[in-house]
This record gives sequence, C-alpha cells and structure tokens, in this order.
Amino acid sequence: MKKSIAISLVLLVSTFLFEEQPKGKSKFEGQTIVVKLSPDIAMSGLKAKTEQFEKEYGVTVDYNEIGWDVWFPQQAQILATDEPLDVMGNGKNAWIEFPNKLTPLSDIFPDMFNEMVPELVEYSTLRGEVMAVPFLPSYQIIFYNKSIFEKAGAEIPETWDEFLVTLKKLNDFNGNFNYVADWTTENYFLNFILTMQSAGVKEYNWIDGKLVFNFDHPGTMKAVEFHKKMLDQGLIDPGILVQLQQEVSSLFNQGDIAMMAMWEMYAGYLKEEQFKNTGYFAFPGMEAGMTGTLDGHEYLMIPKSAKNPELAAEYIRYVASHENTKKRSIIDKSIPVYSVQFGDQEIINALPYLPVIDLVKKNLADQFPPITTTYELRLETAKQIHPAILGEKSIIKALAGLQAFADGQKSVPQ
Repeated sequence: MKKSIAISLVLLVSTFLFEEQPKGKSKFEGQTIVVKLSPDIAMSGLKAKTEQFEKEYGVTVDYNEIGWDVWFPQQAQILATDEPLDVMGNGKNAWIEFPNKLTPLSDIFPDMFNEMVPELVEYSTLRGEVMAVPFLPSYQIIFYNKSIFEKAGAEIPETWDEFLVTLKKLNDFNGNFNYVADWTTENYFLNFILTMQSAGVKEYNWIDGKLVFNFDHPGTMKAVEFHKKMLDQGLIDPGILVQLQQEVSSLFNQGDIAMMAMWEMYAGYLKEEQFKNTGYFAFPGMEAGMTGTLDGHEYLMIPKSAKNPELAAEYIRYVASHENTKKRSIIDKSIPVYSVQFGDQEIINALPYLPVIDLVKKNLADQFPPITTTYELRLETAKQIHPAILGEKSIIKALAGLQAFADGQKSVPQ
C-alpha cells in the first residue's frame, strides 16, 4: 500500500514538473542566435530582455548593439555577402536594397501583424509580403522649450513665415540661435524632403510603373528658398551644416536652444526636468494646414543567411510582445506598435507627443525611396543643395542637377 502511494506521488510530481516546463522552449535549449541592431532600436531595455530570453529558453544570444555610423554600411555588407546573421534591426532600406536577402515574414507572424498598427505593417510590405516586424516606430517633429517660449512671448508657428517670426523673437530674447536641425552631408536629405512635403510636394510618384522624383517641382524650389532664408537672415547658426543630431539633442537637453527638429523617441533621452518642460508641434508648412514628417522606423528582420531562423522568430516574438512593447513606451517613450496600445491610458500619459504624431504621420516623406542607392542620393542632395543654400550656385541649377541624378537611379518595383 505504501509502495503504491509512493509510486503515485512520484508520478504526480513528475507530471506536475512536466506541465510546469514552458511549452516549446525546451526544444531550443543549447542553441545560439546572433542579433545585431542599433542602440536606438534597443533603447534602454532590450539587452536585459535578451538576457531574460536566454535564461528562460536555455539558449545563447550573441547580442550586438552597433552605432548607426558603423551599422549603416555594415548591414549592407552583411546582406550583400550573406554573412550569417539571425536577427537584424534595420530600416526600410534593407528590403528596398536587398529584397531577396530577407525572409518574408507574413506566414511566420500572422497573428502579431493582425494586431499591430496597420500602417506600420503596410510600410514593411513589399510586393505583398511583410518583410519585417515593427519594433521602433519613429517620426520627426519639433520639440520646444516651454519656459523659453513663454518668457520670450513666442507662439507656436503653423507656417514658414510664422516660423521665421517666432525664431527671430526667440533669438532676440536670449541671444542664441534657438533652432537647430541636422543638415549634415548625410542627413540634410531628410530635412530637405520633409520641407518638400510641408510645401505640399510629394518626394516622388509612380507614373505608368515608372518612379519619378519631384526635385524640379516649383514647390521644391520654395522649400530650398525657405532653408536659405533662415541662413540669409542670420536666424540659424551657419554651423548647422556640420552639426549632428546627437549634438542638437544635447543642446536642447541643456536648455541652450528653444526648438529642435528631432525624432520623437529622443524624448526618452531628455532629463526628467527638461522632459516636463518640453512641448511638441508639427513642422510648419508653406501655408497653414500643411506639414510634413519623416519616418525613422526600425524593424526586426530575419536574413536568409540566418543559421537558426526558428529560434530567431521565437526571439522576435518574445521581445515584441504586448508586455515588452508597452514597457518600452512607458520607460523609453517609444510609440506603440500594437493598435490596442493607443487606448492604454498609461501609455497615453507617458507620451505627450501622441496628438502631434497623429497629425504628422499623414504627411510622411520617405527617407528610403524605392531605389537601390539611397545613400548615394543623400550625398548627392547635400552636394547639390548645400552650395545653393550658401549662395554659391543658383537653386534652379542645384535642383536640376539633383533631378538628373535621381532620374538615373535604379528603382525597386513595389
């Protein structure tokens, strides 16, 4: 009788222990994946979440955060040469330039995609296949220092002309250049197309299956004239052509400038005091009601060179869960990726810029147009337009040169 009871207890305990094991996790035990991405997409918590994944699954994750200055060219080399990599964090440029190097994900994460923000999923769709998992949505907006605005008697501008008036008032108030954006060689293109969009000009159109850029549009000329006017009137620092976005955010965080054009995610890098003192507004337009923004979205992808695509998919499910993405929104000020999260009051309270995002995202310029040479287009834009802004060549000639270059690029059918 005692032996029978003992055997029953052993069986009961064994059954309990078996049921307590996380389903589906044990099969990955001892396996390894390699993950490479930028510190931006990682934010403050992805490394710790990855370590938690390793512990729960009994696996090893070779986890690498790489600064964008190195990562941008490196990711291209990885995809071009089929270097083994299981999970890649990247932007749209990956599937535009290397569509055949990435694993289509439509059938791997169907339930997740159905719950995510539709435009984010659509944005990562190429020829009917979802190529990447939204993980860091990001749009460029204008941050402003509430106290400086109030003391200077400055108002939120809605048009370019109002922006110039506001900027002069701020500069006169404290003697500083109060607006800084990243107009450097690699990043001027972003502000250029954003301003085009705020002039009501689409960056490009598909006409009869052909990609046509609109750099020679009259509205584009107005956009460049607006940039030149800020320099000519002495409203912005001439050093804007060499100031990186990290320098810009540092100046704002210190309270040295009143406005900056920046990705909303940088709100998560502000000191608590400065975060409370920061407001947000949409980039002003050529006319009232016009605006523009840029996508800075970063996604998680599985290259076809992955040695362990199944574990890679499991890792993405784990870090892109509702629970973890909500935590990223509250702690790191990241825009939600799931539709239901926009109704979560905790997230709403944590992200004061959401109403501005809702406005600007309908006026999106594409920093990764569908060509195989996006980086070269960025460099050419600065090469042509910087001299025009500085008065060294005519705007007409500069835009004609940029249009000719763009017309010669190879497009990627959508």
